[in-house]
Amino acid sequence: MAGFSFQQQQTLSQIQTLSQRQIQALELLSLGSQDLRSAVYKEAEENPALIIKKDALESGAELRIRAKGPFDSTRIASVGATGMQASDNFQAVLESKADLRESLQEHLLSQFNMLPLLPEEKAVGEKLIGNLDSRGFHILAPVSLLDKNDPHQTQEVLDKCLSVIRQLDPVGTCTANTEESLLVQAKLLPSAPPLALFLLDGHFDFLNPPQGAKIAKKVLAYREAQSKLFGVQEAKMYREMVVSEDSANQALSFIRTLDPYPARDYSSTETNYVTPDVYVERADEAEEDFSKGIVVTPEGAWQLRLAKDSLPQLEINPSYQKYKAGNEMLNQGIKKAADFMDMLAYRQNLVLQASCIIVKMQHEFFAKGSGHLAPLRQQDVATVLGVHETTISRMANSKYLQCAQGLFEIKYFFTNAVSSASSSVSKDKVQHEIEKILEEHKDDKKKLSDQKISDILQERGITVARRTVAKYRSLMNIESSHNR
Repeated sequence: MAGFSFQQQQTLSQIQTLSQRQIQALELLSLGSQDLRSAVYKEAEENPALIIKKDALESGAELRIRAKGPFDSTRIASVGATGMQASDNFQAVLESKADLRESLQEHLLSQFNMLPLLPEEKAVGEKLIGNLDSRGFHILAPVSLLDKNDPHQTQEVLDKCLSVIRQLDPVGTCTANTEESLLVQAKLLPSAPPLALFLLDGHFDFLNPPQGAKIAKKVLAYREAQSKLFGVQEAKMYREMVVSEDSANQALSFIRTLDPYPARDYSSTETNYVTPDVYVERADEAEEDFSKGIVVTPEGAWQLRLAKDSLPQLEINPSYQKYKAGNEMLNQGIKKAADFMDMLAYRQNLVLQASCIIVKMQHEFFAKGSGHLAPLRQQDVATVLGVHETTISRMANSKYLQCAQGLFEIKYFFTNAVSSASSSVSKDKVQHEIEKILEEHKDDKKKLSDQKISDILQERGITVARRTVAKYRSLMNIESSHNR
């Protein structure tokens, strides 16, 4: 046919195909701690060559291990039929008794929803209430609950919602721990002795032992050592407070009237617990070694450790090892068990290594807290580790990191750089600095313009245009200089 020609060409292309083992490794990597535990138990049930040696969270693990033989993974320790039936009946009675008490979340929401609040305040408040454990304490750090894509969900809104919820019945929930709960309760009572407020405000350790004379001695020694460091408010309240054995006993008696667990009378059936995968703590100066979880930053050293008790300890069934010679079925089971243990080790190592890089890159946040996140992409961590970006995405999925600032999803630490001349500053950092500048100049007769804020940021090493300042000021719900 005219106009057509047929040619034969040979094209060489390279296609990467994931093996079944690689696919399973990636699946394990993406699982959170609870789902991973389920996956481990499922694998142990399906493969008799893999046994659970120890599980700190499962009291019956040793019984199942001893019962598991090379050819029968379903046998259990002998228990009389009558005893089994009685146990089952008793358990059924316990489980059939519903907890009819109102849940803490239901009780708080019924009060919170009756208040005249803005839509963004209701949205943040409901998140805070849903984030409480059975004791009324935060599960995740409150700041991590803010929707970064919603310009109305600001730190100011968060602070207001925290204050409102803490005053609802029962007073003192929506706090970080017992100490903060007691302080919140005390501040709401006009009868609170100044010494009691002082002890609850960061000096809880002075109460041990709970003896008036020793408490007074500790407070006097502390006040003497810190007298030159007290701020204006502290000077007014704490320098002039009466410190004696009698006043210490009165403070102690007042503190004993407070409730360390104000949520104890409510049902906890709706509580979902989140357990950390990684812990980050201050450490003594040491040589950096990511394999050991040691990170050295300009602010000091950090020690990272994985949650050891979250996963059971596994091993190859000794009976399989004993009879494996010449038995292909046993050898396949052993190989599968060994591969599974290797994949778990790979997952744990990757989570630790990636977390070390996050702490290294976000060292200002771990030293100073909210408002100090640096730009960090998943691709940045992937490049350092020599893996694909999607691997880091799976690593961060449903994983949590516990540090001094609270409990955070690992995804929280990935932030984009602002669209400005300075690519080393995150949106979080710029907003934090704008807030600081406005606070520092709040008493000025002439309010700062966006251009002036941009100039001050420039002096602080942050180069952003006037329109960028206006954009983030608007996102923070801060009026222009003409309306402030």
